Amino acid sequence: MANKENNAMLDERSVLLITGGGKGITAQCAIKLAENAGCRFILVGRSLVHAEEPEWASGMDLSEDLQKNAISYFKDKDEKISPKDLQREVNKVISNREILRTLSQIKAFGGQAVYISADVTNEQSLIPQIAQTVQELGPVTGVIHGAGNLADKLIENKSGKDFDLVVDTKVTGLDNILRAVDAEQLKFLVLFASVAGFFGNAGQSDYAVANEILNKSAHIIQKSLPNCRVISINWGPWDSGMVSPQLKKVFERRNIPLINSEEGVQTLVNELTGVQRKNPQIIVGSPIFAQNETNLSNRNITIIRRRMTLDENPFVKDHHIGPNPVLPATCASSWLIDSCESLNPGWKFYRMEDFKVLKGVTFDIGEQVYEMQLELLPDSKKVEKVYDTVITSQNGNNRKIFHYSGQVTLVKELPARPNHQIIRDLQLNSSESRKGSEFYRDGTLFHGPLFQGVQEVLLINEKNVVTRVSLPPIDFETQGQFSAQAANPFINDAVVQSLLIWTQDFYQTPCLPSRLHEWIQYRNVPFNELIWVILTVTYHNDHAVSGDILVLDESGDEFFHFTGLEGTISKQLSRYIGKKPN
Repeated sequence: MANKENNAMLDERSVLLITGGGKGITAQCAIKLAENAGCRFILVGRSLVHAEEPEWASGMDLSEDLQKNAISYFKDKDEKISPKDLQREVNKVISNREILRTLSQIKAFGGQAVYISADVTNEQSLIPQIAQTVQELGPVTGVIHGAGNLADKLIENKSGKDFDLVVDTKVTGLDNILRAVDAEQLKFLVLFASVAGFFGNAGQSDYAVANEILNKSAHIIQKSLPNCRVISINWGPWDSGMVSPQLKKVFERRNIPLINSEEGVQTLVNELTGVQRKNPQIIVGSPIFAQNETNLSNRNITIIRRRMTLDENPFVKDHHIGPNPVLPATCASSWLIDSCESLNPGWKFYRMEDFKVLKGVTFDIGEQVYEMQLELLPDSKKVEKVYDTVITSQNGNNRKIFHYSGQVTLVKELPARPNHQIIRDLQLNSSESRKGSEFYRDGTLFHGPLFQGVQEVLLINEKNVVTRVSLPPIDFETQGQFSAQAANPFINDAVVQSLLIWTQDFYQTPCLPSRLHEWIQYRNVPFNELIWVILTVTYHNDHAVSGDILVLDESGDEFFHFTGLEGTISKQLSRYIGKKPN
């Protein structure tokens, strides 16, 4: 029986058009979506479907048996057939069976599917068939464009035909699909791109071009269809699909992990049934780095380099400490978390321990290069993966500078979120509350508009600060290289601001976060949601403060909590930030 998710983008009334959907990875996605929603499907593929199999294929399951039986059959019939044509006939049978099996499994989960045999680049064949099927199933409400071709060769060996085969399937195919459906009816459009388009890959110049066009198209389409969720998923290499056994060996030699099919499919389902992201482009799985961009000392260590400029990260202009635009510590922690998640499709962030700000990142003029090392600990359990992480750079003397470190834990399934009634117990007096804007205006909080999430301060005493926090959506371009994904660094920064409010009130001195002992997250905080933030101060002196922060929704269900958030209190900071004396 289908486990039907209650989601506005996907339910039993949905009609999904999936290209490349009869076989392989996209077929697995269709089956999983049918299991979750019991919806209807239009599957588009180039292969033909036959109700009956040739006589020689009857009762044969294995490819080797099919081939042997076919050889005997054509020999008995005294028909000559080349090895190439023989393999083609065997592949037709295997393909036919897989498509029929896909249709059968969708039906078993309560869905309905129609298979169309058409080339997505051929509008004269594709569009009329889709129009006819729409009359039967209803208007298309979601599209997954998964069709693709490869013609891997070094660029000097590629022909125009190779280029057209690879690029047209992705690009012309998308154009034809959008002309075949009523775009205003779409609730989502998912484009299957590749990390080859984002990072590049030897032998795949045409494939990289095709996928990067999909990425840029996603940004453009999202603006023209604001009510449609547009996602370009830059997949890393899978353990199935177009990754041949020979290619798997190449990835193995380069220590590039493959996306497990089950986890990859679940990632797609999560994107369509979970909290909607604002950014149209995401990366799932391992990057395909060129040899000079990564160093893997063993299979458990991944090193990722990121080049950053102030222009690429406009939000930092609202996070100045004196003359210096400074990366918020919450952005650094999210950077570590998102990188770990990207290497493990289907796994979710649950815990961060001992996060340290060793030397914050400031944005000077020009480009800066940072290196992240992610080490998967060998004692990680089957139900969780634990990474030791660190971000470093090199100064002009080639000396390594350590910026941030922490331990990140991913899990397959997040535990149920707790419910707390602490707000009721605190017995807040609304008449004593103050508007959050006062704290930004008088200099208590130094943050610019993008980080001004404290809407109300309801309580400040020797032990507690209680705030209400909410931020409107920040456009994807402004979020730069630190977009809200597994965690929302912009809202999290506003959460941490309660510690700055407390030190200014009790010490008349600003502080900056320096360390976090533990962070447990049950769910991310979306933009536009008004949340409760409760700070409990556990230790303080003239130089340091430590506290725990609990973040709840209106009903008391927990988003996440910080334990042992430490801040450094410094009178020297008063030159740049802090409440100015009257």
